[in-house]
Amino acid sequence: MLAHAIAAERIKLLTTRSAYWCSGIVVLLGLGLAILLAWATTSDSGSSSNTSESDFLVGTTAFGVTVLMIMAVLAVTSEFRFGTIRTSFQAIPQRSNVMFAKAAVYGGLSALLTFVLTVISLPLAKSISGNDLALLGSDALRLYWGVPLYTFLSVLIGLGLGALIRQTAGAIVILLVWSLVLEGVLSVIPKVGDAVGPFLPFLNGSHFIDGGDLGIDWHWNGYGSLIYYLVFAVVMFGAGVLVTDRRDT
Repeated sequence: MLAHAIAAERIKLLTTRSAYWCSGIVVLLGLGLAILLAWATTSDSGSSSNTSESDFLVGTTAFGVTVLMIMAVLAVTSEFRFGTIRTSFQAIPQRSNVMFAKAAVYGGLSALLTFVLTVISLPLAKSISGNDLALLGSDALRLYWGVPLYTFLSVLIGLGLGALIRQTAGAIVILLVWSLVLEGVLSVIPKVGDAVGPFLPFLNGSHFIDGGDLGIDWHWNGYGSLIYYLVFAVVMFGAGVLVTDRRDT
């Protein structure tokens, strides 16, 4: 039954224009910002010494992943908006399988896309900038597998949020305000930032990808932040699955 659900979600994905638009935007952001930053930090400009491998992936990991999370939200909320979710539940009575299929299809596509962008962006940035990037160093190797994993977990958050809210506009606003504004503001408020900063999920994801402290006194290293982000993503997605199982369509 799960295999049939995955096949159905794959067909939905390939016949939905928003998926193509979102994927195209991610490619443009990922490669475009990598090229722009590489050009701005050429080895003869004197500004390359503070540029790390993760900096060249900001178009993918910061902006691109946000777009993919929005795509994940749309994958759920659009079905509730147009009523097609009822057909999906009639064909697949075990509703959790519908959500797991969305996670497999949308998460798999997003992880593959960001993996390809990572593999292309780092060598491209190195060739353009002339910076001494270690393409097979420990930091680069961590990004090759870490970026797709981080992306997959982010998509789970988007799917979970979409299932909990069910309204496209509301879910997207919450996602953008939470990930791009709220956590950044809370982390810089005196005393509040020191207390809650290490426990903010999206900042933990950024901590793992960036490798820096982001101005926060962390209680764990980057891999601890990855585990924290993984647990948060699973809880969010699990809550979405639970609500989908119990709430009327």
